[in-house]
Amino acid sequence: MIRYSLLLTFPALMMAACSGPASENTSETVDAVPTTAEARKVTTLEASLASFDHHFTVQGNVETDRMAQVFPMTQGTILRVLVEEGQAVRKGQVLMELDNEAIARNQDELETRLSLAKDVLSRQERLWEQGIGTEVQLLEARTNVKALEESIAAFSEQVEFGKVTAPFAGTVDRIFAKEGGMASPMAPLARVLDLTDMYVRSKVSDHYIGKVKTGQRVEIILAGRDTLTSEITRVGQYIEPANRTFEIVVPVPDGSGLLPNEFATLMVNDLHLDSALSLPSGLILQDRSGQDFVYVIEQGKATRKPVRLGISALDRVLIIEGIAPGTEVIDRGAGQVVEGEAVQVIG
Repeated sequence: MIRYSLLLTFPALMMAACSGPASENTSETVDAVPTTAEARKVTTLEASLASFDHHFTVQGNVETDRMAQVFPMTQGTILRVLVEEGQAVRKGQVLMELDNEAIARNQDELETRLSLAKDVLSRQERLWEQGIGTEVQLLEARTNVKALEESIAAFSEQVEFGKVTAPFAGTVDRIFAKEGGMASPMAPLARVLDLTDMYVRSKVSDHYIGKVKTGQRVEIILAGRDTLTSEITRVGQYIEPANRTFEIVVPVPDGSGLLPNEFATLMVNDLHLDSALSLPSGLILQDRSGQDFVYVIEQGKATRKPVRLGISALDRVLIIEGIAPGTEVIDRGAGQVVEGEAVQVIG
């Protein structure tokens, strides 16, 4: 009897042991069912119309047409340097004087001879009026006066050649000569420049032919300086065959503090739209077939919207078609959601 009761008890214990774990497994299965509370959390932004600008950058050099190396017109010793470096000068102001005493002495001698020749001519004319003398004598006297006047004029020009003058109003940037040194038409004596009416000259790839025009806005960017705003005033009409580029000229605003030969970056605004739809580039995704799309929310789920893209500018891309203004596009979390996944907008 005792053996039989033990055999009956053992199966009962086995059934009790199995019934406990079965109940726990059933509970775990119920808890694994997805709920609304577990929807992926995302943020959205509204696609809206706004102005859109595209730029490209090129490098350029600051130049000026009012920078001149000043050369003497004749050879001679430098007697006086009349200006200093950094001094403002007016057009035609004498910068240096050369030794031309020999020319001046010759001019004085010619003027004395001219005075005598005029006196002879005056007497010859009075005699001619009285019927005395010949016409040949009168013509010789007149010719002599004219020849001396022309010689004096030529010497006067040579005297002026001894004065080295400023070609335009500006600043004496550098003086190369010293008093007592020799001046030669082959060597510059000074450099004069004017920092107004400067410009940036740049070479642009022929890829932009037809896209670059006069009047387009340009930002002049310089290291450690404020960005300047200007516009294109000239577009070159010739393509360099060696590098396939053409030139553009952009004026520099007066008072900018730029110096000739300074390096600058030009940001050229080659496209401006007053009203356009664009999105941050990071929101544009692509499927395996290469189709661009964004995620929007429809009925609480992430839904793909194919889009056709235009040109990119900085961190935004132009949307040609696919979504309309006012569409809420998934922003944060766009790279993690999948088609049809339940989403919840936060923030």
